[in-house]
Amino acid sequence: MLYNKVLINKKKETKRMSLKFKIKVPGTSANIGVGYDCLGVALDYYLEIEVTESETIEFVENGKEFSIPLDENLMFEAANFTQKKLNKTIPNYRVNIIRNDIPIARGLGSSSSAIVAGIMIVNRFLNNKLDRDSIAKLAVEMEGHPDNVVPAIFGGMVLAAHDKENLSYALLPNIENLFFYVMIPNFRLSTEKARSVLPKNYKVSDAINNMSKLGLLVSRFYEKKYDDLRFLLGDRLHQPYRFKLINNSEKIFKITEEKGAIAEYISGAGPTLMALNYDNDNFLEAMKNELSKLPDEWSIEKKRINYEGAMSIDLI
Repeated sequence: MLYNKVLINKKKETKRMSLKFKIKVPGTSANIGVGYDCLGVALDYYLEIEVTESETIEFVENGKEFSIPLDENLMFEAANFTQKKLNKTIPNYRVNIIRNDIPIARGLGSSSSAIVAGIMIVNRFLNNKLDRDSIAKLAVEMEGHPDNVVPAIFGGMVLAAHDKENLSYALLPNIENLFFYVMIPNFRLSTEKARSVLPKNYKVSDAINNMSKLGLLVSRFYEKKYDDLRFLLGDRLHQPYRFKLINNSEKIFKITEEKGAIAEYISGAGPTLMALNYDNDNFLEAMKNELSKLPDEWSIEKKRINYEGAMSIDLI
C-alpha cells in the first residue's frame, strides 16, 4: 500500500504564504527484456496529487481519509528521507490523491511514482531547490535502482547506470510510432518475491548475451528499426526465472507473436506482460479475446510513452 493518513502535530516555525500545488508522476515499465535494472520507459499511467499546507500531516484520496500504517506509505517515507538528506524541515501538509491509475504491485512503477512524488513535495516547499538531476539521485538512493524512478522523473525511455556516488543516464529519442500493449493479470507479485527466484551467480555467456543485445536494442530504438526486436529482447538474466511466477506467461507471449506483435517482455518484476506493436486496434481486440479465455482475469490496454515526466504545478 502506498498511501495512508498520518496526523502529526508540530509547530510551524515561521509564518509564510500557504502553498497549494499539484504533482503528477507517470507510471513506468522497467527492464525491457535485456535492460535489467538499467532500462525503463515512462507510460501514460499517472499518480496525481494535490498538496496544501496544513495544521497536521494528512493523506486522503479524493477527500476520503485513509488509515494505513505509516511504514507502508512510500510517499511519506520519501518526504521524510528527503528532509533528512537535505537537513531541512518543511511545514505540515495535506495530500489529496486525486488520480492513481498505476496498478499496485504489477510491475508498472507504482512504488517509484510514490517515491518521486514524496521527494517533489519537499522540493516544492523548498522553492524547488532541487533540479531534476538532484531529484533523480535522491530517488535512486532510496529506491536502489534507476530503471523506474529515472524515467518517471524525466519521461521517455531512459538508460541509466549508478553506484553509491554516481548516476549517469541517457534519454533515448522519441519513439512516437511504437505502442505498449499492457497485459495485466488480477494478482499481485512483489518485487521481493520476483527477485528471490533469481540465481546468485550467472554464466558468462548469459551476461554476454544481455550486454551485446542491449547495445543493439538501444541502437534500434534510435534507428526506429524493429525487425529483430524480439531477438534483441531475449533476456537470460531474469525473465526465464520469473515466467514460473506468472501463470500462462510464455503461452501469452506465443499468442502475441502469432497475432502480429513486434516483441514482448515482462514489465519490471511482473506480473504485467508487455507487447510492443504499432498502433493496431485489430491486435488489441484479438488479444482481448485470447486473454479472456485464460484464468486470472487478464486485461489489456494500449499505452503511449509519456515524454513529460514528473511535474509540479502551483495552484495558487
